[in-house]
Amino acid sequence: MLKFLFLFTFITNAFAAYVAVLETVAMPDVKEKVSLSDRQFLTNVLREQAVQELPVEQNFTIMTRENINAMLPPGKSIEDCEGNCLVETGRNIAADYVCQVHVGSFDGALTLSAELYETAANKLVASFNGQGASVKDLLDIIKEKSPNFFRKVKSSGGFSGVGGISEVGGAGEFSFAGKRKFIIEITSTPADAVPTIDGKAIPKCLSTPCRVQVDEGSHRFVASKEHYDDAEMVADINTNNQMVELKLEPNYGWLEIKPVLDNVLLNKGNLNVTVDDSHVTETRIQLDPGIHNVRVTHPCYDPVELKASIVKQTTEVFNNVMTRGKGGLELNAEYEGEPQNVTILIDGVESGSTPYTGEVPLCAEIILKGNGWAEQVYVEPKWHEVVQVTHKLQHSPEGVVYVTQSSPFGSFAIGSMSNAFNTKANVGESIPANVENGKSKTAKWVILGISAATTVTGVVLAIAGNSQAKDAYQKEYSSKSEFKKNRKDAESGQALRGVGIGLAIVGAIGIGVSFAF
Repeated sequence: MLKFLFLFTFITNAFAAYVAVLETVAMPDVKEKVSLSDRQFLTNVLREQAVQELPVEQNFTIMTRENINAMLPPGKSIEDCEGNCLVETGRNIAADYVCQVHVGSFDGALTLSAELYETAANKLVASFNGQGASVKDLLDIIKEKSPNFFRKVKSSGGFSGVGGISEVGGAGEFSFAGKRKFIIEITSTPADAVPTIDGKAIPKCLSTPCRVQVDEGSHRFVASKEHYDDAEMVADINTNNQMVELKLEPNYGWLEIKPVLDNVLLNKGNLNVTVDDSHVTETRIQLDPGIHNVRVTHPCYDPVELKASIVKQTTEVFNNVMTRGKGGLELNAEYEGEPQNVTILIDGVESGSTPYTGEVPLCAEIILKGNGWAEQVYVEPKWHEVVQVTHKLQHSPEGVVYVTQSSPFGSFAIGSMSNAFNTKANVGESIPANVENGKSKTAKWVILGISAATTVTGVVLAIAGNSQAKDAYQKEYSSKSEFKKNRKDAESGQALRGVGIGLAIVGAIGIGVSFAF
């Protein structure tokens, strides 16, 4: 009898059917939508359905992820195969049946395709397909269709045990000695990883941290998270509230964008960075290992394109000096409708005169300079393009002496007192000095009052003109006509400001004269 039982056990195990559930594969166009952790969870649920429909009591063995990886030939990747290649992979791992799920897309929706092959006969035993809007929909399809999917193994002769009656027994005494169970806590660093126990998904623990109930004994724990290497450990579970801590190592690197720019130009625009055609806002960018296409632009510089080779847990730095971009400029100057020849300064350097044709740096400050005056030209050179501008001068190019005043809103000039107010001095007239009669005192106070009023009026006009010029300068425009209107308002404000300053100076002189005499 003992010999018979041994022989029966040996023959039964020898003819057990091995079923391999390979890792779920995502097509390239949906890899960003279906993460690694999502694919692993779909595989775990499919493997769990196989265990339920093909139990060990019926002489089936469901191979674990570890069994499959251990039996694969060196350098072999199961994600690259389908159809006949899938059957060949099943043979390489000594599986009688092999199945795999592929995730793709159709008409904007996610699709799922599952195939089950018998490796010995190289034939397709079962398959099912489905589509949904999310990974959760794909999970529901697996749960719905996989039971009948795996039952096809039984109908194809999957149960290979020996027929006959091996034992006949009576109803003996009842006894039960089940395994003890304990509640444990699974954590990971970082959190939100997908855990498995002995290669199986945990329905009540889809991400860490979580508390689960497991049998007493030794178990293998694995935590998976996108952009991290899997963390695994074997732990003996023998008490409640036991902690299983898994530490995942990053599987990514960083790229820092720190180009060298001129401090004067920093406030004239922002860096724009794209990586693999996707815009990024950070200057320290987390990237998967591999080669990435990077483009760096700034309104004042030539664009830079580079390839960044990223190694996990390392930092690559782009800190090159960027080259100032250039554009073309055709600049003419007119005064009262007549073309003028005046000096042009580009970024403070004298660069010729109008009419001017030549290259100019992007974001350059362009000034026209005459006899005692200077005017800023509001123009934005464009990269590798030619811009044509005709500047209307506000000051006569010659014949009048102007005092140039500088401000953040451009340059303006104040004419001499006689020219600014169109006054003429009367030759021969004078004001008596040291005369203390009543008429002279009255005249003194009248002059003082007029001078004070003139000073106050000048200050008010200067403030109002300055505010008008500032607002017009900062106002945005979307068309050439709006730009001309803004410039006209700015020039009007500058003129008003100049008149105000002139009045204030005249008033101040009058106050001084009245006190002096």
